[in-house]
Amino acid sequence: MKKYIISDLHGNGEVYNSIMSYLENVSLVEDVELYINGDLFDRGIDSFNMLEDIVSRINGKGNIKINYIAGNHELMMYQALLNRKPGKGIRKWSNWLRNGGWIVEGNIDALDNAEEVFESYKKFLGNLKLYHKFEEKINDNNILLVHAKPPKTINDICDMKISDNNIDTELTVWVRETNEYFEKNEIGKKGYLTIIGHTPVDNGLGFYYNQEQNYLNIDGGCAFYAYGKFSCDHVPLIEIEEGYLNIIVFNHNNEIIDGYVFDGNIHKMSEKGLDKKKIFINHELDNCREEKQKEIKKILEIN
Repeated sequence: MKKYIISDLHGNGEVYNSIMSYLENVSLVEDVELYINGDLFDRGIDSFNMLEDIVSRINGKGNIKINYIAGNHELMMYQALLNRKPGKGIRKWSNWLRNGGWIVEGNIDALDNAEEVFESYKKFLGNLKLYHKFEEKINDNNILLVHAKPPKTINDICDMKISDNNIDTELTVWVRETNEYFEKNEIGKKGYLTIIGHTPVDNGLGFYYNQEQNYLNIDGGCAFYAYGKFSCDHVPLIEIEEGYLNIIVFNHNNEIIDGYVFDGNIHKMSEKGLDKKKIFINHELDNCREEKQKEIKKILEIN
């Protein structure tokens, strides 16, 4: 089973479709499990379509197993749905809407069964977990996935979800290392390699490793890209291996543009290693799964 992580795609359909196509191709040769680390939607124009697609995949569409961890935009939408009132135009959703939620809200509102869809998403979002602890380790540290900041207590199986809707929920999806008052917060969790998103990285890599606190930020800045900052064109897909991570960097044009290996330090992926990753982006999916599987396996053997 190959495990992957994405974070903070914010409705950017180009890079989402590229990554999902890549993972579908990987699934032709081995089982694939994808972890979404929050903020899948809002801001980008394809927000609703991406949310619909992920829900359909969770319900059995396709070959990729999906695990969805909540971010602050999932929490904002859930809280907005809790505060709805009957009738259009009088919903108390200002916080969600001004943070990019108007795209999802507008798409749902246009449906004939809008009320039913709003209710179904309230239930769906309420059940999202707030962190995930992996069995795999790096330098004897378990890998911990959370949108913003780990809670005080980490269990092997997460017992925290959005519908708890309390101060711990808020902290887990909202806290940044430095807030607007310049207060410093501890983001890394002792004994873990913590993987987060939430705070956009605009450094030409798409990710940032804080060695002191041992956390890896993989928010590639899709929220900025959605608003026209096209320099934020480095979106990391994390592939988990025992003892290390592969960081596969996509752009918004269906291309893999870089690759790194992380084992506590960051190393440039070898050209041969990166070429093996690119094999899976250079094959269009079709209905001939058995033929496509043979084709990919043959190329992998040659390389």
